[in-house]
Amino acid sequence: MSIEDLMNIEIYSTATLTKTSPRLVPAAVTTITAEQIQASGARSLDELLDIYVPNLQLIRHHWESDHLGLRGILNENKYLLLVNGRVINERTHIGAVTERDLVLLRDIHHIDVVRGSGSALYGPGAVSMVINIITYTANTFQGTEVTGRLGAIEEFYTGEVKHGQKFDDNDGGVFLYTGVGKYVGASKFDAPQIFPFTFPSSSYDTRAGEPFTNAPINRDGAESKDNPPLKIHAQLTRDNWDIWGRFTRGGKQFLWAPGLWAPNPWGYAESQSRVTNNFYGYQQMTGYVGHKQELTKDIDIDYAFSYDTTEFTEFRQNAIDDAYREDEYYGKAMLQWQPNDRHKVAFGSEVFHRELGIKKPGWPDERPISQAFKNNGLTMPRWSTNMYSLLGEWQWNISEQWTTFLGGRVDDHTYTERMISPRAAIVWTPNEKDTLKAMWSRSVRANMEEEMKVQALNGGGDSKPEKLDSVELRYERQQSKNLDLAASVFVHYNLQLVDWSQSANATTTVGTQREYGLEFEAAYHTEKTRLAISHSYTKLYSFSLSDPCTITFVTARPYGFGNDLAYWSNHLTKVTAQHKLNDKWTLDASMRIYWGFPGMEDYGEYDPYTYPGARPNNPFIEEGWKKAYRSNYYLNLGLQYQPNKDLTIGIVGYYLLGIFDKDLNKRNYFASSGDYRSYAPAVAVSVAYKF
Repeated sequence: MSIEDLMNIEIYSTATLTKTSPRLVPAAVTTITAEQIQASGARSLDELLDIYVPNLQLIRHHWESDHLGLRGILNENKYLLLVNGRVINERTHIGAVTERDLVLLRDIHHIDVVRGSGSALYGPGAVSMVINIITYTANTFQGTEVTGRLGAIEEFYTGEVKHGQKFDDNDGGVFLYTGVGKYVGASKFDAPQIFPFTFPSSSYDTRAGEPFTNAPINRDGAESKDNPPLKIHAQLTRDNWDIWGRFTRGGKQFLWAPGLWAPNPWGYAESQSRVTNNFYGYQQMTGYVGHKQELTKDIDIDYAFSYDTTEFTEFRQNAIDDAYREDEYYGKAMLQWQPNDRHKVAFGSEVFHRELGIKKPGWPDERPISQAFKNNGLTMPRWSTNMYSLLGEWQWNISEQWTTFLGGRVDDHTYTERMISPRAAIVWTPNEKDTLKAMWSRSVRANMEEEMKVQALNGGGDSKPEKLDSVELRYERQQSKNLDLAASVFVHYNLQLVDWSQSANATTTVGTQREYGLEFEAAYHTEKTRLAISHSYTKLYSFSLSDPCTITFVTARPYGFGNDLAYWSNHLTKVTAQHKLNDKWTLDASMRIYWGFPGMEDYGEYDPYTYPGARPNNPFIEEGWKKAYRSNYYLNLGLQYQPNKDLTIGIVGYYLLGIFDKDLNKRNYFASSGDYRSYAPAVAVSVAYKF
């Protein structure tokens, strides 16, 4: 079908409750197809999203999993991660942690990323974006495919098998998938860690800016010690039934930097600096049953019931620091009504029941328990919470040129004030080529369940939710049958930020963050060539603290240092390209440029602590340190060979500019003023055969 025809097919979008055409969807949506996943050679969901999604950024973390963010809003609890429309966020401590690190991606048919506010549709937590993973079904894949991948330098091995078979009457079928892997990672020599200060300890003998190789540190990207990557998915579709189950297991090691700062003003003992084997690990199991009931030709009701259980542990400083299990029961009923050609209505209700608690000591095996976990975790009684939600949307096609969307959601949680998420949008299509969209929304997020429970136990009452008010204008143009253009402007991003406060030693309201930004996109496509370019600009223009004594890692602006976010590259450019050399050979390429981190440099000049004998401003950074704040350049190149329709062989080179200068491959750390770790230039080969 032509692009014009595809854009006018009415579908249920990740960004709407009512059926609509892609052209009219009231949001900026990025779709990543299975073909793009294969072409990218991505070794994780994080890496895949970083390659393709405009204005999405990834940053390392010394305490937990790497952080994803969009439009200047960063953290795993500020977006929702879905599989086939079912939210799979962990709610106790982190947020979106499962699935993201897995190297196993061949079960995915496509991914929709709704850029911007989304809690009017999916509930609390959809502040910065919604990521919806859509798996294959028997309708989208038939046959059997076996895939093997192996990587060198950043070493990994995977095997994946999927099978799809339709029933004889073509009414549904069965899809099965299993993937298993081993991720060894890259050595400290190929993926060097750089600190902005000189270690005075003779045992380390490392100067600022030199690779930190005189101590045992983790292999970059290595799997959790207990959780080699594993994914199992089974799905049955029949009549109007959709039944699936999914199990994932994963986790990663990370570098616990504060434990390496032994001789500095933090005051760690030398023995504490020899910390290795820091990691997080998880396993998650989800079951889902959905049914569509057709009452009349104009009225449908979707029912769903789901159960999800997640176990999570975090091991750092030679002890278990966090260990949780949560069980979530979920039910939904959603009515779809189209009384005539101009009006479409959807409304319904969702119910969540969560059983939460601390894992007993010794999980996942016998290890020491940190004193902080003993004090704050093991004394926490097992508890449960409920959330009741009402949501709806009205789509009104006023004329051939004008369409409006009005909707919203109300969520009532056991430990929060009532959360309200309204949304309004108007779409104008003055001709066949141009589309203009104006969107206003409010998104909300409840604090993490453990924080709300502690507040309730301490007599603090209901928790105050985080709120984002946003206004976005978007323009899309089909310049020709080969060229598509788009631009977004978010002019009012007003976030009442709930985040970690170092001064309060808790996750709480730290202030109000205000920003604006621009996103430009262009996509050129012919039968043999595809080229996509995006450039984004995000700017903090105000940050007011809720308490003058609050210490936050978000920005140094309230303390008189600069006016940018401390973890964000204001300018970001992404380019992906594919060219079919002939009917068998295809060349792929991607380039990401983070153009610099001025807010991180400002934070490096700010010292939130006072130490005897410390130099002015930040004591961890040597005078004149600039390397961490420069641009990051990530270049990948791939080549695919398809001798016949059933066999595909691929080779991908990752972060290739690091061959010439490893600092070009650096990835900065969150809540850090100047250290980074560079990705290893690496290579991987893959073979996929379909029976």
